[in-house]
Amino acid sequence: MFPGLTYELGELSCSYNSPSMIPFRYKNITLLLFASGLLLLLSSCSVIGIGSPESTATPVPTSSIPNFQVIAPQACKLAEQGMIRVYEPQGDLIAWSPKSNTVAYIASTQSSSWDVGDLNILSAPMFQDPERLATGAAGELNWSPDSSAIAFLGLRRSDDLYTIGLAYPDGRPSQDLFPDEAARTDDYASQKAVLEWMDSSRLRVLTSCGFNCLQTIDFYVESGASSPVGEAIQRGWGLWAPHTNQPDTLPAEYADLPGQLNWSPDEKQAAYIDQVGNAWVINAEDGSLYPLDIGQYGTASETDWSYDSQYLAVQVDQNLQIFSLNCP
Repeated sequence: MFPGLTYELGELSCSYNSPSMIPFRYKNITLLLFASGLLLLLSSCSVIGIGSPESTATPVPTSSIPNFQVIAPQACKLAEQGMIRVYEPQGDLIAWSPKSNTVAYIASTQSSSWDVGDLNILSAPMFQDPERLATGAAGELNWSPDSSAIAFLGLRRSDDLYTIGLAYPDGRPSQDLFPDEAARTDDYASQKAVLEWMDSSRLRVLTSCGFNCLQTIDFYVESGASSPVGEAIQRGWGLWAPHTNQPDTLPAEYADLPGQLNWSPDEKQAAYIDQVGNAWVINAEDGSLYPLDIGQYGTASETDWSYDSQYLAVQVDQNLQIFSLNCP
């Protein structure tokens, strides 16, 4: 076809005459034709599939935890929804109802994917069609014992002040416990935190009272009254650290595990986030563990169990992923 170039497509064999044996005036032409023919040959190979790369399977993470047997994944991913991302911890961004398989989370919005978003809920069995309960939520999600309300840390964009809000799954309007200037408790952003529900009608919170100063306050939800509790204290570390469930007595083999360990309510399993952000489920009864399919490049940062230990919610980068522990 070309002077000095022969090839057989089936065997991918090529031959050409050495340029040193071709008259000088034809050398450049011969080399040009050879290069063109070689490119044509290689492109033909790719068209017919010779030498085309094969797809590779997503690698399964390996565990460095000693004395635990890695087994095949046992959990099924049911749903995935968008969440906010945070630069520093802002408390629990995921929280399950203590009485039903309904999970609250802070969703990203079209105008905000960092630090502040909407407080949404999802319910079993499909965990579809999120229901928005409040806007301007930043973290610290905490359900009341009777599941009638969800306390949350809010950040008002209008004045850049932190507040504490209450959202109601029954459809009532959300409530700001520090309305207007009541939220200004120091000369800065007036940080606040949700401590705990004392009962379904009384919420205990922390609020900044100046530089390195925190005051505990009880809010009586039904009456709207509030009262300080004890003396002001200095701020400590971990004010907005996500909560995890820990047994009264931690087995020795788990004591030195690096990463985040979060036990299921029945204490038969534990969600584990290792040092590189892989998510695992540990079976405490037989000492096995398996990875959760959070995606090849996903990094987990928070886990939370449903009240009956049947579902596990995981924050993976900017997404909420919900897994069932009872796969069909």
